[in-house]
Amino acid sequence: MIASIRGQVTLIKETYIVVETGGIGYKVFVAGSVLTASRLGEEVSLNIYHNITESSQALYGFHTTDEQEFFEMLLTINGIGPKVAISVLNAASLNDIREAVISNNPEILTNISGIGKKTAERIVLELKNKITIGDVRPIGTKSIDVGSHANMDVYEALIKLGYNAVEARTALKMVDQSIKEPEKKLKAALKSLGR
Repeated sequence: MIASIRGQVTLIKETYIVVETGGIGYKVFVAGSVLTASRLGEEVSLNIYHNITESSQALYGFHTTDEQEFFEMLLTINGIGPKVAISVLNAASLNDIREAVISNNPEILTNISGIGKKTAERIVLELKNKITIGDVRPIGTKSIDVGSHANMDVYEALIKLGYNAVEARTALKMVDQSIKEPEKKLKAALKSLGR
């Protein structure tokens, strides 16, 4: 499973770029923000979502963990595949999409190819609870470092309690970072999840 890639951009197309590293060129489907920032011959570093099906494999690249987590959250919605999820990320900024979801405004999604009014309404409905967990945070707030020992303990505890990776990460983001004890962190995370 490929989790990240860093290499030279050797090709830029309408929906993907080719990143060469170690003598191998990887075709990576990306959102418009990555396409706009990519330059031929320059190095790029991307977080990767590796989509594997019975008949194919595809890589989807993101500049930030935040974008990747939102993309993966979209994939949890029945009927939304990677291509539609990338289209959602192209529709507006991540904050605008989140605000539209929170304010119950599916119109921002109805202009996307492959998403009708009912699908847009379903996306907003299904994401509403997940986003209000605390995924909306002030601009400039860094993504949580799950790698620290205390955060990893809490993250694993949340997974064992049945939360998915996105929910566990967003709950950790809402915990006051001055709290160091894993037990207190877990209580704060569960409180933000509404338990």
